Amino acid sequence: MSVHFREIQLPPNPSQRLPEKIKNAGYFAPTSKPNIPEVKEISLRRITEIIADIHSDRADSITPLEWTYCLWAKAEWDIKKPARSPEISQAIWVVAHNNPRLKQQLLWRLALHHSHQLENAKNSNVPTLDRALVECFADFANTAIGTDALPVQIIKILTRDSSDYELAKLSWQYLKTPRELLEKAQLPAYIPIVDRAQAHLAGIFAKNQVTDLSGVEWLLRCLKEMPPAQQVAAVEELLVKISSDILKNQRPKLVEWVRDEYYPKLQLVSAPARESLIRWIGALNYSYFQKTIDLVARMLRLSDAEIKQLEERRDFWANYSDRLQRVRLLLPQSSASAIGYQLQFDVDILPEEGALPTEVCIFQFEDYCAIEFFRGTGAEIRLIPRSKESDRLLFVKKELSIKRIRKLGGEVHDRVFMWQSSCEKWLKQKKILPNEGTKSFQGMSQYYGKYDATNGLRMPEPQEQKEREVLLKKWQKEMESLS
Repeated sequence: MSVHFREIQLPPNPSQRLPEKIKNAGYFAPTSKPNIPEVKEISLRRITEIIADIHSDRADSITPLEWTYCLWAKAEWDIKKPARSPEISQAIWVVAHNNPRLKQQLLWRLALHHSHQLENAKNSNVPTLDRALVECFADFANTAIGTDALPVQIIKILTRDSSDYELAKLSWQYLKTPRELLEKAQLPAYIPIVDRAQAHLAGIFAKNQVTDLSGVEWLLRCLKEMPPAQQVAAVEELLVKISSDILKNQRPKLVEWVRDEYYPKLQLVSAPARESLIRWIGALNYSYFQKTIDLVARMLRLSDAEIKQLEERRDFWANYSDRLQRVRLLLPQSSASAIGYQLQFDVDILPEEGALPTEVCIFQFEDYCAIEFFRGTGAEIRLIPRSKESDRLLFVKKELSIKRIRKLGGEVHDRVFMWQSSCEKWLKQKKILPNEGTKSFQGMSQYYGKYDATNGLRMPEPQEQKEREVLLKKWQKEMESLS
């Protein structure tokens, strides 16, 4: 069997197809050299020549590259000239005062040197300083001022036994993460002590009871820089150590971050930390409701009776704050406009449908969503069993109206005279219980507010109960008109 290949046809020689102008250009030779700067040959001097300039106060003649070579080669020169080593080392530090490049190299290498000492690194390819230059640093440190103070302070910390904790404290004082702090000082920011210092930051935050915005933002930056395992340990420490007044001043920003990052992965933290996180989230959610109530009561033109009714609701739900998994606030445009910039959290706008305007708060519990109508006709609370669809409608759907919410149905409870004890028992039937350890309800008299986990709140006296029943019938008629 024979195989025949087709003959390959190559294109004509490219030179034969060049345009005429390109052909002609090839006949012209340049009449002058291109204007390219000439680079002179760099000759690196020997270490002995550089040392001679240092000794003779001719440091200005030493180039940056020669200084780099000097710091690298000086250790070997010291071996040959041990008697002169301290004098030359001290002279180099003196020159560094007025030579920023040299100073940065010295401090950078010195930080690496002490980092290696901390880690007991015997073999390393990273160049460090010879012993004589290390020993002469003390004289430089004693006269360091201005921008030199921070790197000197950090290098001194690297020589101490508790260096990682000391670096963490300095990080807090400067409100810089440990890595940001070393970068600010123009020192190597990825040495191992930085990771170890991060382990102390949560404890320092908790110990100092930090509440201002700059301190909270500092901690959040620190947390974001930590590797996953270290971040989990830090969050665990925060959750366990910060158990009271978590919402003081700017701390809600911390709670919001921990909620967003760790509520979906509660399994990563211990049982006590999980309980604390749930309390944090509940306290944060309740704070949104409380602040809205306070703003509505203060900024809108309400009667004393309306204000009292709002305050009763605010105080009642304070006893259930730990149970609040999520909250959504809806305000009519008139209320949102009156409150304005004082709203420091997200709210949604309710369309005003002709009826008396009202604000609405939706609470999410374990098995139910509670819908609280602040004002207007009805002004009730509704309980709707949770499902994927109801959660979507109440917390995801952007546009909600009063009519749409009431059409969801659910069970309804009043807010008329002495409603608290009846409402507490109603919620208990749905397994919605007050906060663990509750002994008395906020906002109620000592007599009626006393709470017992078995019996609940004290019911109204007979005369008060009669008065309540009269008002309750009137309220029920109002609710019928809404259906």
